[in-house]
Amino acid sequence: MTAELIAEWRDELVELTGSWGYLFNRPEPRVVFAQFIEGLLAELPKKNGWTLAERAGHATADRMQWLLNGSVWDADRLRDAVRDYVVEHLGNAEASLVIDDTQAQKKGTKSVGVAFQHCGLAGDVRNCQTMVMLTYAAGAGHAFLDRRLYLPEEWTADRERCREAGVPEETGFATKPELAIAVLVDALAAGVPFAWVLADSGYGRDPQLRAFCHERALPYVLGVPVDLPLDGPPGKPRLPAVKRADDLLHYAKVRD
Repeated sequence: MTAELIAEWRDELVELTGSWGYLFNRPEPRVVFAQFIEGLLAELPKKNGWTLAERAGHATADRMQWLLNGSVWDADRLRDAVRDYVVEHLGNAEASLVIDDTQAQKKGTKSVGVAFQHCGLAGDVRNCQTMVMLTYAAGAGHAFLDRRLYLPEEWTADRERCREAGVPEETGFATKPELAIAVLVDALAAGVPFAWVLADSGYGRDPQLRAFCHERALPYVLGVPVDLPLDGPPGKPRLPAVKRADDLLHYAKVRD
């Protein structure tokens, strides 16, 4: 995202962020919210409270940090507004809902959900937060739609830690595929138009997610690991019994 592109879009961006001013109960966070969004889109070598504040001309990072930590606004209402905007501009009955997760590397133990866990960004296990994401892929573009923060069991089993971090009491442990089902339920309830649900094998191996798509008659293409157990042909001369996903490769080769 270049500075030139942001400049070209500035009027539309100002109009868009201004139209979401109803999310905030005071004028100060409305202004900082617009600056925060511009900063996230800008070409900054590193994006944190200090660099975003410096770009906005603030003397300290206090206003940026207050926007996220102290000001009163509803993130789910913002999510709904973004979803409506995406559907308005990209909505297509042939679009796909794409499930994946992303990570934010962290230091320390206070960030909600932070733990030593698989980090797709680095390809190994490290201290990070994980978010299950739902994006919208259509012919006119690809955009964010929804999210759920993954809380490892070491968090949900420690209610005092959850209370200190502001995690609601009713929040229990949920697997990543269960969080994926939650964002799909919300997309269906909102009437988001789409033709396919897509995900990689990290989600495709989960029988609960596959069953959800099947029961709701949602067309889906989910990757599966090669060792996924299958019930298949019992075996014939020159062809093995199908007991797992990669056994199907023999049949595919024979049938060209």
